[in-house]
Amino acid sequence: MASHHLPSYLALLLAFLLPPLAASQWPSCGKNGNYTTNSAYQANIQALSATLPNNASASPTLFAVAAVGTRPDIVYALALCRDDANASTCGDCVSQGFTDAQKLCPYSKAATVYYDHCYVGLSSNQTLLSPTGGDNGALILTNQQNVTAPVRAFDAAVGALVNATAAYAADNSSRRFGTGEAGFETVDKAKPKIYSLAQCRPDMAPPDCRSCLADITAYIPKYMSGKQGGRILGLRCNYRYEQYPFYSGPSLLQLPAPSIGAPPSQAPAPTPVNATPVSPTPVNATPGSPPPPGGGSTGNGAAGILPITLPIVAAILASVVI
Repeated sequence: MASHHLPSYLALLLAFLLPPLAASQWPSCGKNGNYTTNSAYQANIQALSATLPNNASASPTLFAVAAVGTRPDIVYALALCRDDANASTCGDCVSQGFTDAQKLCPYSKAATVYYDHCYVGLSSNQTLLSPTGGDNGALILTNQQNVTAPVRAFDAAVGALVNATAAYAADNSSRRFGTGEAGFETVDKAKPKIYSLAQCRPDMAPPDCRSCLADITAYIPKYMSGKQGGRILGLRCNYRYEQYPFYSGPSLLQLPAPSIGAPPSQAPAPTPVNATPVSPTPVNATPGSPPPPGGGSTGNGAAGILPITLPIVAAILASVVI
């Protein structure tokens, strides 16, 4: 049975919708040790900052891991860019990540900084480099604007879309990346689409990617019900949904708008996930707002668009009084 509590190593961000900064960032600072100015550990971070941005941007998957130094001053680093970013955007984002990690988490040996287009993680622990070891280090951000559509209908559509996008990322993409859109005009003509994105580290096997995404999507009902947008940013996997397009290029899968009044169907059983029950610690953060139309490169190639029909969505929506 899935647990809807966050493990103790996760920091919960219940975010309010505010105008985004020029480069919105969300740091996660470790608590397992510090380094000092001009130390060997700091020198190793600087050495990584000179190579990892180029390694990530030159990679076909926009992903890189590295280690510099010897114990006790060895530094492990990881960088992953969103698959719809181009090489230039990726390199600049990763480079900024090293600068901000030292500024936002001063002298912390473990630090992760998330952006819209990439994230950078630093640690003295080798498990950072493992696709399955260590923790996901996730941050939850929610848009505090409520939807204007019936909440039950919206939540059903979001759940179906996020699950389909996660399955696409895990099973239909060698880069462990997926984007999707769902028609919603039969419920809300003013906002006729919902968009989503899911991504895992590209070195993860499909079952591990599915499990990671299942763990974090289990938090949607508790933290994002009726919210216009939300995301969970993690070291191993992440997802996001919005009522506006926030990624570049066409959606890799498309779900049709639900037919109100469709006959009911049996819902699939939920995917079991495991988590350690603890209480989350809320803090404030700032998610993004709608970007300008267009812009951005599709980057590293595109998979085919996959249309999907989901009778269960229509069945859930059929019982909603609008």
